[in-house]
Amino acid sequence: MLKRADGSVINWYLEKPQTTEKTGLVILAQGSGCQSVTANKNIKLARSAFPDLAALTVDKYGVETGDNPANPFDEKCSAAFSAHHTMTQRVEDYLQVLESLKQAPWWNGQLVLFGGSEGGDVAAWLAAKTKADAVILLSTGGGMSFGEMVKQSIHGEMLLNKVPKEHWPQVDKEFAHARANPQSSETWAGSSYRFWADAIDHRPVDAMLQSDAALLLIQGSADTSTPVSNARMTLDMFDKAKRCNLTYWEFAGYSHGMQDAQGTSHMADVFAQAGFWLKQQLANGKPVVSCTPAQ
Repeated sequence: MLKRADGSVINWYLEKPQTTEKTGLVILAQGSGCQSVTANKNIKLARSAFPDLAALTVDKYGVETGDNPANPFDEKCSAAFSAHHTMTQRVEDYLQVLESLKQAPWWNGQLVLFGGSEGGDVAAWLAAKTKADAVILLSTGGGMSFGEMVKQSIHGEMLLNKVPKEHWPQVDKEFAHARANPQSSETWAGSSYRFWADAIDHRPVDAMLQSDAALLLIQGSADTSTPVSNARMTLDMFDKAKRCNLTYWEFAGYSHGMQDAQGTSHMADVFAQAGFWLKQQLANGKPVVSCTPAQ
């Protein structure tokens, strides 16, 4: 059992493949909400894409094993979740669990990070801190700060639904309130002001550019939660920085959850392709991170 500095328990789960040989480890970081990873279908689907690796999942602060609320994105999550859940807290929890596994006899030292949406932001934060070998980010974007992305998503939804501009949420006002009250468990738009204060100025690409891992960024062009322009900005920034360790896949017409215009999910296929990409990366070793020709 692992405990945080405040005495609360970190709920984490490890699934190892049936082998006597040492294996690599993949961290599977779920997206937003207060659902337990043990009830998350996408996490289970992602696990199937990496059968040769041990898989680590960690529940968020205030989430208990098996928690599966009807709507894990509303304001009915636990008081502990509202009071303590932040992306920084998630990063700290993963680092603490990884530290406890450092000398595990089954681990060969290879580390892979996989995260979708909010989990992708967390995986990006972890990339350089853990010296990961490979990182897969799904529906994460990366080029905008979290706050900018949320504003664009909300305003886009208002336009799509033809809501008069005077009725749009006052996002900047709420963000200012969060910055002024960074410890508040009061909620807005399903998350606490503590969460917003921690997240809104974070830009995943800044952390990604500090990592020497092989990076795979997966984006649907019809994603309304993480606009495709956000992901294209990340690609442009890597090009400008002359960094060659980013692979970018853009799926035409796919949504945030990898669904097409007819509502058919292609998540399993996307995960399978990501698993094949990962095998190639781990076989080839560390990528070249500079596009500048050797002198």
